[in-house]
Amino acid sequence: MATIIEDYCSAVRNSITNDGHPPLEASGLKLQENLTLIEQSLERMEKKVLYHRL
Repeated sequence: MATIIEDYCSAVRNSITNDGHPPLEASGLKLQENLTLIEQSLERMEKKVLYHRL
């Protein structure tokens, strides 16, 4: 589980810096898209975990 969380943290960090560039240089739309994809993935994972607990 820790590895999964570390992977998501890395994805957020990479989205914010957009390939190593500071956030002010990143395209706002691309940043929003990346963070939305991460959020959706986390929501899917949460649903799977809750489903398997039933």
